[in-house]
Amino acid sequence: MGLMMLWMLHGQLTGQDVSLVALTAFVAAHVVVLLVIIGAGVFAARLSPSIRGKLDRLHRTSWGHMGKMLASATATALAIHLFLHGVN
Repeated sequence: MGLMMLWMLHGQLTGQDVSLVALTAFVAAHVVVLLVIIGAGVFAARLSPSIRGKLDRLHRTSWGHMGKMLASATATALAIHLFLHGVN
């Protein structure tokens, strides 16, 4: 889905035949789904001590981890962009 969103955004920015309404609806739908998923996790973690313990052991976030994840996502998007444009 992320690739499709980038493709639609790229089409909008380069003047291709991509509707702004379709792009906005697509992005908004994914933002809503993401917020529901995050909200469900936060809600479950606050109501259930056993789930909270499992979540604490499962994933320990840090700024370093966040930086690595963002760098990886950026590099992936760049590689796909270059591949689609056929870099010589």
